[in-house]
Amino acid sequence: MAVTLVSAVLDLGIVIAFALTAIFLKAIDGRGFIASTAVGYTVLMGGGPGWFVIVAVFFVLGVGFTWYKYEYKEKLGSAQEKGGARNWPNILANGGLASLFALCELTLGGHLFGVLFLGCISTSAADTVATELGLLNEGNPRLITNPTKTVPPGTSGGVTPLGFTGALLASVVIGVMALFLRIIPAGPVVILVCAVGGLVGAAFDSLLGAKVQRKGYCPVCLRETESLHHCGEKTVVTSGLPFLENNLVNLTATFVGALAALGLALVLSVA
Repeated sequence: MAVTLVSAVLDLGIVIAFALTAIFLKAIDGRGFIASTAVGYTVLMGGGPGWFVIVAVFFVLGVGFTWYKYEYKEKLGSAQEKGGARNWPNILANGGLASLFALCELTLGGHLFGVLFLGCISTSAADTVATELGLLNEGNPRLITNPTKTVPPGTSGGVTPLGFTGALLASVVIGVMALFLRIIPAGPVVILVCAVGGLVGAAFDSLLGAKVQRKGYCPVCLRETESLHHCGEKTVVTSGLPFLENNLVNLTATFVGALAALGLALVLSVA
């Protein structure tokens, strides 16, 4: 893809306009604006308009489902902080690898990076929607490593039928958009590639959450949390790897989802 000064400036304007809209809607915070601009610009420059639309669709899906019945989720104590506004670690965790694959597409070309990109975004979409819808499931989630054990809503590693349905729906939406935008020349098979990548990545996210993700509590409000900081203070670790917080889990899961999508695409000879 040839990049000119004019196209580079126009692309930057599009990305900034999108990020400013997200700021206005309180979907991202101030530092999230910088991160989303960096990710969006890299994707648009490297992969082209179609790739950027895929990222935008994921963002709208994620924010929409986060805001859906937000007050109820807040009462559960499992709603995203700051009204669901994304911060820079969250944006880089969900879009960092996708932007890297866009750079590879720009410099090296080939459909392989398009498949990896779709696997990343499908995983991010599937995991986000599964988490948000799972909080609305009737009955408590079941631990993915021990389905006979129920856990409180919002517990990492907890899975629900509604959450699984949401994960499948989100990854299929990404696949349909990829088909429409012709991200890779695979025809309708791209929907299956995205669905498998998204579900595998989201499942791996839950496995990490159940087995090794950092868990602890806030020394101020005494609420259980997986964040490094809460109420302005460092949280106390009770289990899991101290460094493996939610954003790093998300980043790892997108990589696994990308590999799953690529593996299926290679088997089907569409990459």
